[in-house]
Amino acid sequence: MNRQVDPPELKDDKVRPDAEEEPAEHNSNEHGTRDTGAAERPAPEAWESVEQLFTLAPHLRVGRANVMGETRFGGDAVAGDKVVQHLHGTPSRLRVVGPIPGIELAYLADTFAPSRRYDELVARLAADRVLVLRGRPGTGRRTAALRMLIQAGPTDGEVIALDPGTEPADFADHIRPGQAHVVVDPAADADNSLRDVHLNAVRHRLGEHGLFVVVTSPATAVEDTAAYDWEPPTPADVVRAHLTHAILHSATGPWAPEEGSAIQRLLGLDATLQYLSSGPSPREAAGFARLLVEHAAGRCDEEGLLGYGRESAEQIVGALFGGSNGAPGGDALRDKAFLISLAVFDGAAYPLVADLGDGLYRLLRAVEEPERPAGHPIFGTSPAERLAWARAGEYENDTETPWGRVPERVVAFQNGSLWSTVLRHVWTSHPAVRRPVLDWLDSLTQDRRVVVRLRAAVAAGVLAATDFEYAFNEFLHRWGCSSVAMERQLAAWALYTAAEHGMDTAVRRLLSSWSGRRDTARRWTVARTYALLGGVSAVSALRDISRMAVTGPELDGALRTALEQTLETLLQGPAAATVLERLVQWIADHGPLHDLAAAAFLRGARRYQHESGVGGSWPRLLWLADREPRTRLDLIQMLRGLLGNHTTRAEAGEVLTRWVRAAELASQRAARTHEAVLSGNTAPAAVSDVEAALVRLFPALVATRNDRDRLDYLLRRAPGSPNGARSLTIVRLRAALSQEAAALPGRS
Repeated sequence: MNRQVDPPELKDDKVRPDAEEEPAEHNSNEHGTRDTGAAERPAPEAWESVEQLFTLAPHLRVGRANVMGETRFGGDAVAGDKVVQHLHGTPSRLRVVGPIPGIELAYLADTFAPSRRYDELVARLAADRVLVLRGRPGTGRRTAALRMLIQAGPTDGEVIALDPGTEPADFADHIRPGQAHVVVDPAADADNSLRDVHLNAVRHRLGEHGLFVVVTSPATAVEDTAAYDWEPPTPADVVRAHLTHAILHSATGPWAPEEGSAIQRLLGLDATLQYLSSGPSPREAAGFARLLVEHAAGRCDEEGLLGYGRESAEQIVGALFGGSNGAPGGDALRDKAFLISLAVFDGAAYPLVADLGDGLYRLLRAVEEPERPAGHPIFGTSPAERLAWARAGEYENDTETPWGRVPERVVAFQNGSLWSTVLRHVWTSHPAVRRPVLDWLDSLTQDRRVVVRLRAAVAAGVLAATDFEYAFNEFLHRWGCSSVAMERQLAAWALYTAAEHGMDTAVRRLLSSWSGRRDTARRWTVARTYALLGGVSAVSALRDISRMAVTGPELDGALRTALEQTLETLLQGPAAATVLERLVQWIADHGPLHDLAAAAFLRGARRYQHESGVGGSWPRLLWLADREPRTRLDLIQMLRGLLGNHTTRAEAGEVLTRWVRAAELASQRAARTHEAVLSGNTAPAAVSDVEAALVRLFPALVATRNDRDRLDYLLRRAPGSPNGARSLTIVRLRAALSQEAAALPGRS
């Protein structure tokens, strides 16, 4: 696992995702004015806002890669490996843009349930090479599209996912000839519909063997071109396909000698027949198939199978909020307020959940019994009884605090989908709850604690995914247009969460609209939201960032910094190569895009990631360039341009000096490892992978003798060892430069 770190002796100011800020009277906001309340605390930097989101709200995307590429967060991980297993989570609806991992394609190929309709559509794709597939979300339409591309596409090719924010007129610009491509729910509306001319341009770029599938919903605007409706397979076929895959990939397994008889036995169970008759979606049927595998292995009884269909998350939550239902011996309304609080703070300590829940209880009771005096029992329902009623449990956990990681008991739902289901249920089924819940969330956003403010924004995002128009009018617009930076950050967190929970199309359109406005507050919010969305929206982010840089009012300091930080964050994620390529194009401009590209690159070049073993801390962009030839060329072009410009030369030189120091430290670590392996014998001088990459990079930066002299001067001025001796890393780098200089013409 790789994670973003700063190497020893090269640390920037480290972010502390859950650190409490100083009291308000000691803080100033980004405009330099004194704070007057908790809401006016300075917003975190873009990178820090991402770390805070996935550190303090791990239930949002447990066990999935975040926008930082190789960095993975699971459970309570803080740039580390720990995963709390009880936080199961659900698959993200945001798909990474670019080549789809082979392991995902292989699993999909093995578990797909074909049908007659599928056979017709794959034949159509093979003949036309371009297909518009129309279907409702959740019906397996994306899975079908990928399976078609695997079956009809080149055997040794990739399947590449395009950014849904790409406009139909720009599809052809992102096509790789000879490869298979898919785009799901593209940004096509009445003013920018998908047309046959767009598909013809794609077909021209595909070459002889390339393929392209556009997956749309019934609401997507399509003109003068055929869209083919998707018909999902039957639930029984989906379950059978997943069971077959489980049998084939089971080394031992509790299966009958004949695979077919094992599958038929499981499909013939009363619990299976009852569940399939309820008409589950393909995604739900796949989950039931996995439960059947557990049943066959003896880890789930038939009652558990019946419970899967009978007690869905929605049914559980409906029962919890029904009538006067509450924990035994407790106040029903107070327990329901606790349940909502637990939904917002799933995975937090019980005292925090209970205390903030009591605040909501007072607001709810004011609606239900306005004449009743304020207050509530001090000693109420026991935590154990309340948690059992709420289908939750208490677990040991290590929590990140300003004083380091400390052990803590936390509470969380047993079912990882209950937290968001609770929020959706109260929002849609109990309209009287809306106003007190909004007032409660507003009060939480004023809290000094970062975790409380952030969780309130995440909860607001789930509510926005349930009713986007209402949420926009009540809080999204107010936060996003606020003069207070922290409130705009709340909007960014909420918009990311709404996109994650299925409202990504609406969020993308809102960001595009706001990026074209002259209001700098909305533009700031757009930038921060794209930093959170990361690689899944890189194309849209670059388009809107360039628009904000060159149109509208002149960039003020806050917006310029926000744009730079967003690009810096994107340079650390899975779309880093795409972002760097665009920055190289911008650097050729002589206007605001040039300055923005230079500043963003220099920020991103100071980021590091840790390689396990003796790999050491790599400069992130150097690591990427050493593995991607195209990115290496872009990095060389960017560094040459910055070193050759007198306004950026000093900062570019400082970046390279830091990279040299990282190489020195990595080589020293490698040398110590070699000595340990040789049990004290003299070890040869060790050259780390980081240093080897720099040895290859430095000569490539030389086009003239002036370039060579400039780099040599940089190396000679680099700090030496404590005794004043020049490090072996610098000696080797200078030698590589000298060899390159021998092939150059005379001094220019």
